[in-house]
Amino acid sequence: MIDINSIIRALKFSSYNILLFMMILFISCEKRENVAEVETLQILEITDVSAKAEGNISSAGTNRIIEKGFCWSKDPNPVKDDGFVSSSDIANRFFGLISGLSPDTWYYVRAYAQGETDISYGNEVSFKTLAAGENPQIIADHTVVEKYDDIPQNYINKVKEQWLVYAGESHSAAIRRGLILLEELNSVYQVNVIESGTPEGYTSSYLRASRATWGNYENSSGWIYSYGEEDWYTNSTALARTKAGITYCNTHGLEIGAIGYGWCWDPHIDTPGEFTLYTNATDQYVSYCREMGYSTKVFYTTGTVDMYFEGVGYAKHLGYEMIREHVRKDPSRILFDYADILCYDEGSEVPNTTTWEGHEYPIITPTNLGTTGIGHIGTTGAIRLAKAMWWMLARMEGWDGESK
Repeated sequence: MIDINSIIRALKFSSYNILLFMMILFISCEKRENVAEVETLQILEITDVSAKAEGNISSAGTNRIIEKGFCWSKDPNPVKDDGFVSSSDIANRFFGLISGLSPDTWYYVRAYAQGETDISYGNEVSFKTLAAGENPQIIADHTVVEKYDDIPQNYINKVKEQWLVYAGESHSAAIRRGLILLEELNSVYQVNVIESGTPEGYTSSYLRASRATWGNYENSSGWIYSYGEEDWYTNSTALARTKAGITYCNTHGLEIGAIGYGWCWDPHIDTPGEFTLYTNATDQYVSYCREMGYSTKVFYTTGTVDMYFEGVGYAKHLGYEMIREHVRKDPSRILFDYADILCYDEGSEVPNTTTWEGHEYPIITPTNLGTTGIGHIGTTGAIRLAKAMWWMLARMEGWDGESK
């Protein structure tokens, strides 16, 4: 890069030198305009020896791109010489399969765009490959919704032994109502939803689901059927009481199979710091259950996409992207991608989107929004969430997600 300040100090400002300076400045600016701008979006389909990377050309510049792809290394800031795969995708958004990796190993990836005279690198994304023989990471997003019907009966039976806690406010109601609606469509997926009182103890007859927790930020004990950010992640008291509630359940005949946080649409939750608080708190719950020897699976979640005040919807989208990236960095982490599930219709491979100040981002489809009568969404959206939830719970029980 040309150091303009050094040039200014070196030149005496005669009319000739001023002209020379302006020419150098023009060439420097023109060169920067020529450089393509490339983004490394995410790492998908992580296995023990491979992963699929996604990138995007946000600006091609004026220098013709002759090749694009991904470079990777076990060390930060990889360049093309470290190892690369080119992409044949024509569109600005492109993918590449990174193969020949070592199991249980951290890797760093950057997308690149090769011009005729230079090369541009995107931001760095890191991920960890699975251990040898480990099943693929559990991420319940729009791609798994229609796979729920592939769950083998023996894993459906295992799910029926679980107690699912989706602790949250109004939007978590869509999960619970969706599970009931799915059973009405197909009696194989039996569920019993408890909305008050003491949760039901063990049974193998149906999946038990509720948002019940033992205590919350304001109460050290008692069954609570409302949970917000102040209860899950915003302060040390919340963390301590959520952990204590998990312990109470698991030591009083109410073992929790899976627990996650159901976001509400709070316009003030819209900064990277707040979403980092969420991931840090959820990390602690995952570690706590592991340290205590509980079989409880704590899963990460994204939030709502059915309301969008000016600018807030985009900020929340960026927060959800932070959560997704955080989850993908460790294949043992589990994600229920509530937002992504609702931004697609059945059979669609393209999300519904809107824009704000030139930023395009996904929002709920009109079909999934429906009449907004079920936790602020419609019947179709609620059923989509329920299908993905059964898929995720079956994966937690050991199903590989593929075999029937």
